[in-house]
Amino acid sequence: MLDINLITLSFQDPRLERHFRNNYSRRYRFQSLMAMKVALALFALFAVLDWLLYPQLVKQLWGIRFCLALPALLAILVLLLGKAYFRYGQQLMVLSLIVANVAVVAMTVVIPAELNDVYVAGLMLVALYGYTVARLRFVWATAGNWFGVIAYNLANIWWGDASHWDLVAGNFFCISTNVMGMVASYSMEYDSRRGFLLQQQLRRERSQLNLVNRRLEKQALTDELTGLANRRCFFERFHEEWRRARRERQYLALVMIDVDHFKDFNDTYGHQAGDACLKQVATVFRQHARRAGDVPARLGGEEFVLLLPDASPRSACEAAEAVRKGVAEMEIHIPQQGLPVGRKISISCGIAAVIPEPESGPESLLAQADKALYQAKEQGRNRVVCRVPEDVVEDCPAKAGGGG
Repeated sequence: MLDINLITLSFQDPRLERHFRNNYSRRYRFQSLMAMKVALALFALFAVLDWLLYPQLVKQLWGIRFCLALPALLAILVLLLGKAYFRYGQQLMVLSLIVANVAVVAMTVVIPAELNDVYVAGLMLVALYGYTVARLRFVWATAGNWFGVIAYNLANIWWGDASHWDLVAGNFFCISTNVMGMVASYSMEYDSRRGFLLQQQLRRERSQLNLVNRRLEKQALTDELTGLANRRCFFERFHEEWRRARRERQYLALVMIDVDHFKDFNDTYGHQAGDACLKQVATVFRQHARRAGDVPARLGGEEFVLLLPDASPRSACEAAEAVRKGVAEMEIHIPQQGLPVGRKISISCGIAAVIPEPESGPESLLAQADKALYQAKEQGRNRVVCRVPEDVVEDCPAKAGGGG
């Protein structure tokens, strides 16, 4: 059920009503203006009918048509072609309807009653235009066209020579046309309003669906425990940055990180404490991966990785050493019988940095970083080892396994 006044066809919510009216104006602007141009052309063309049917009255009829009605209608059209359409479009269009009705009514008065059937039919044409073709809203179309019916009766009673039966016949057709036109106009606007609401609902649902999709996508690419990028996200970015580094001939650095003796830690203090430890370690990673392109990620368990696009071996080693020191200085708090117990923890880092060559793949860089991590563990853990090409050995202070 639409939240709508069924008599005036307006939404109860003023903001929704304003939105609908603006949408209605934009949607039917072309149709309304085209309909008015065609109607003006036909209005002028009917002057030929004046001359053919009533040559003895053509001066009066053309005076009404060309000197009074047509200039006013053209002025209204000019206004509608400008910005006034979006603010006063309905009012100006119903004014054009009133002008056309008054002109036709004036012609029915000028012409003898027994000969003016054609011009009474003209009132029905104006009604058809107002209710359907012009896309006036129901209230405005009804007001403009019933004004024509009232004007027809008053003008013919006061100034015309129509008999009561002529008025009855004329009113029968005019009123019947208006009633059918009201039904058509009401139905069209009601359908427009219902379609508008459905469109708004669809838009909201699409927006909510996009939001849910973005959340799901973020969840699919985020490690649930640490909030870092997960394995899938890392490899997507890794391949993307590899292609970019190869294309732009830039360094791409990779830091493989492993929490030292984490299995013993987990077995001693439990999985809850282990999860708390990994979260704190992840916080340190985020603090030191501040560049827009840096990707700190968790590969699984206690294994982490730091992807550093456009980072030289030296800057990659400095970043890894900063992370290692940050973790070493961190105190892990372990819940044990409700009391915090301090425990130090450390990490080992293996670094590889290359300018990708066309014949190589990202797996080679991953393998080099993994070998460097293995060396760091073999050399006693809590240290940084960097594997780089021989021509850049001196650019990496951790080449020999420093940082311990």
